[in-house]
Amino acid sequence: MQTGLGLSSRTPAAISIKDTDELHFEQDVLTASMRTPVIVDFWAPWCVPCQQLTPILEKAVTKANGAFQMVKVNIDKSPGLAQALRIQSVPTVYAFFQGKPVDGFSGAKTEAELRSFIDQLQSLAAPLPASDEIAAQVKTCLMAADQFFQQENILEAMNEYSKILDVDPQNTDALGGIGWCLMAQGDIASVHEMVAQLPPDLMATSRLQGLKFILSLRERTEDLEDTFVLEQKLHKAPQNLQTCFDLSLQYLATGSLKKGIDTLLSLIKKERDWKEKKARLLLLEIFEALGHTHPLTLYGRRQLSAVLFS
Repeated sequence: MQTGLGLSSRTPAAISIKDTDELHFEQDVLTASMRTPVIVDFWAPWCVPCQQLTPILEKAVTKANGAFQMVKVNIDKSPGLAQALRIQSVPTVYAFFQGKPVDGFSGAKTEAELRSFIDQLQSLAAPLPASDEIAAQVKTCLMAADQFFQQENILEAMNEYSKILDVDPQNTDALGGIGWCLMAQGDIASVHEMVAQLPPDLMATSRLQGLKFILSLRERTEDLEDTFVLEQKLHKAPQNLQTCFDLSLQYLATGSLKKGIDTLLSLIKKERDWKEKKARLLLLEIFEALGHTHPLTLYGRRQLSAVLFS
């Protein structure tokens, strides 16, 4: 069974025994272990017990027919990695699953002891039901998408969110993610269309509620002059704080979020407590709507702190 996430949920992973280093450890071990357990053999060329242990491990992994993967790390070539993982002697063997070490040992082992070690991993290596595997992959994909978004790599983020929606069309985190990507691109019309089509029961999540709040700002701008006129007025009278506030609302309501945040910050810098901290309260509402990890929230909070404590 193939899914939009590129899964074959009934097919075991290909047999894999490879060498890795500090540069590729995350991909070869941490990422790979999200699907199947990865046995990591830390060894050194001068280590005689390593020369005895490694072939036995390779034989066990090969016999498992793809239920495990095995990665070998030469600590002489990757001393920083060995130090980071507190490898004090070789051979040392760790088993990783879903990005975390779940078992391990140091020193030479008999073949019977190794079989016991392998047997304990069998339950982890058992194929997941299709639904469980898809759920695990959706979680991984969402983490990647959110990271891309926080790095302001919008196209890659949208691609990852879209993969999730291919297999779970009502995933609210992915829907909200797509909405915030569209907002970051200034395509507020598409955000309006997307939110309007969603049933009320899906709108309860924080990501979609945040989008709904941004869209609701349009109602507060219905009686205001348009952006161009307000920009001209503020240029002629930069100390007119009401014009500054109105312009910030127009920016926010049309999806120009950074301009709106910057305009509110400039107002607060001129008069912190204007109209009972009206600008500051709106700014905090925007941060809440964006979410604590949104790049603009992080940026805005830094700038607000600089203004308030300058």
